Amino acid sequence: MRPTILLLCGVLCFPTLALGKSLYVSGYREVLLRTGPSLENKILVILKTGEEVSVLGEEGDYYLVATPNGRRGYVLKTYMIDQRPAEARLQEIEQQSQERIQALEAKTQEQEQELTTLREERTQLLAAKQQAETTANEQTELVSQLQAQQDTTTSERERGWFIAGAGVLLTGLLLGWMWGRTGRRNRKSGLSLERF
Repeated sequence: MRPTILLLCGVLCFPTLALGKSLYVSGYREVLLRTGPSLENKILVILKTGEEVSVLGEEGDYYLVATPNGRRGYVLKTYMIDQRPAEARLQEIEQQSQERIQALEAKTQEQEQELTTLREERTQLLAAKQQAETTANEQTELVSQLQAQQDTTTSERERGWFIAGAGVLLTGLLLGWMWGRTGRRNRKSGLSLERF
């Protein structure tokens, strides 16, 4: 029972708590915020479609409202709705869509620049690869030439050793033959001296 009494006292003493909901200016209109609840009262500001106000109270055909910047005044109930009008939501959606499109265009441009950079790097890498292949082919050819020269040098060296060996053998045979002949002569001459 006590909580119910406190709640009723709160609502009666602080009607702004009960009425503190948001209202919006209905579609395709401008609503005048006045100093009092009649058409004779001074105009404070013109509210446009979709603008939000907070309800502070009611007085006949008027709401006492507060704008987001703190201005208080009266507006006709018939021009206010409790949801944002479709036109305002549509404008907000269009604005968000434009922002997304701009963000996507910026991202696309960034990706195009990155793609251009990657293509340039690819071209450089292909040129470096081609140069490396050319260098490798040149080095392979040089190794082949050096191998051929080494084979030729080895063959010539082996031929030289063969010729030298053959020369030594022939020289040995010749010396042996000459030595043998000299020795036979000496023996023959030694024999012939003995006869005398």
